[in-house]
Amino acid sequence: MTKAVIFDMDGVIVDTNSHHRIAWREYYQRNGKSLSDDDFVQHVSGKHNTDIVAHLFENRPLTSEEVIRLSHEKEALFRELYSPVIQPVAGLISFLKALKEAGIRTAVATSAPVENLDFVMDALEIRSYFDALLNESMVGHPKPDPEIYQKAMVMLGVEPTESVIFEDSMTGIQAAKASGALVVGMATTQSPDELRPFVDDIAKDFTEMTLDRVQQLVKFF
Repeated sequence: MTKAVIFDMDGVIVDTNSHHRIAWREYYQRNGKSLSDDDFVQHVSGKHNTDIVAHLFENRPLTSEEVIRLSHEKEALFRELYSPVIQPVAGLISFLKALKEAGIRTAVATSAPVENLDFVMDALEIRSYFDALLNESMVGHPKPDPEIYQKAMVMLGVEPTESVIFEDSMTGIQAAKASGALVVGMATTQSPDELRPFVDDIAKDFTEMTLDRVQQLVKFF
């Protein structure tokens, strides 16, 4: 039986990828470097900001303080660009209400900074639907390490076999699978065909996802 559903944020709760792409492209240009679509997939999508900034400034050694400052600059730019158009992935609110009514515990486990997490929770007014909120600062090993999902399960008081995780990027899916939970791939970042070999179920958004569908996943685990 499903006791917990855990959500990644970018590409799952909000379809932010196009705006992160715009923000990173502008940030790269401000720092004298171009960012092609192929570069975005290889060096940005699903990656931790530490790795992205290292790629952007690969010809210059950075202190840890500089990495943090540069990452914060980019994320502030992203929030500025995304704020006027932010909206949840279709069907999310109804799905969250159904989980809440069924007594299923919920969490967000994102590699984004706490400022982005707070921005999304408050702009969409969905903070009350979640029992735990985890951001990048709460773990020592970013995705694809499963630490953030393992910590979410501990906070929710559930076992991996009782948990379903919604993820969109391959890095996140690797982390989710390594945690021992069942994984639903959200086809916002990659196509269903690209996701299918690596996940237990696929949905393009939450209009395709019901409580019964989630329960059936765990039933046959």
